[in-house]
Amino acid sequence: MIRYSVTAAKLRQLIEAQSEDWLGRAQEKTEGFRALGRYEENSSIWSEVKPVYMELQGESKCAYCERKLESSDIGRIEQDVEHFRPKGNVKAWKPSQKLKDLNITFTSVPGEGKGYHLLPYHIFNYAAACKPCNSTLKKDYFPIAGDYDLAAENPKTLSDEKAYLIYPIGSVDEDPEDLIEFHGTSPRPVAAAGHKRNRALVTIEFFRLDDPNKRKNLYRDRSMVIVGLYPLLEDTRVGTTAEKAAARTKVKNLLHSGLPHFNCAKNFKRVFESDPVEAREIYENALRLISTGS
Repeated sequence: MIRYSVTAAKLRQLIEAQSEDWLGRAQEKTEGFRALGRYEENSSIWSEVKPVYMELQGESKCAYCERKLESSDIGRIEQDVEHFRPKGNVKAWKPSQKLKDLNITFTSVPGEGKGYHLLPYHIFNYAAACKPCNSTLKKDYFPIAGDYDLAAENPKTLSDEKAYLIYPIGSVDEDPEDLIEFHGTSPRPVAAAGHKRNRALVTIEFFRLDDPNKRKNLYRDRSMVIVGLYPLLEDTRVGTTAEKAAARTKVKNLLHSGLPHFNCAKNFKRVFESDPVEAREIYENALRLISTGS
């Protein structure tokens, strides 16, 4: 995961350019939910703004797994408009025994049919996510360590909930790269202890980001990024001064937020610069994974 930086003003501008008067219609719907005291509507309008989030997220990368998908022109069916905090019903997520053994605790969810009914149309409660991450894994789950505040109107006020999942749009939440890093193709927590570490561990398990069996393509794609990057990094160490400078420019141009698995790539570059021998081993493991197709 990485952060996709955008201000509230800029995001509103992008949304209005995509769908005229969407913000006004969204506010009217929110006032209706407020009057009802729950989320309920016959038809929704969030699909109208899906392209905004697709393009914002590195030109159609999944907010959670960083897979690169098709453009907003022809790839809308590949992605969902993900409600980060569930709009109508927060369901209990079942953590693994591994997380339980680490004494990571989870707050009991509210009763059936209760969700964040004032956030279905909040612009910082949306992200674009691939079908596996959203439809298969995320669903209506939202594990936290604090107390649920289902009457909240603004995600920025919800830090006391101590959410485990990480929201990557704008500056509403912590920067995902401050919480999750990569060693080779595998994600791991940055922090050694505390809620930051727990957030990373839960998010990694929740989206199966470290499961080479259930999410083989993620590991294969990360391996391809490493295999493509390694020769360019090697070129920064050999040749004339001009040749090494040209290689550094190529690496700089390649490492941008639109790159699939950007977090993985940045961390591989860091390892290469601090320990070239370890980087070579990571590269060979990645090459082997691609070669064997497993």
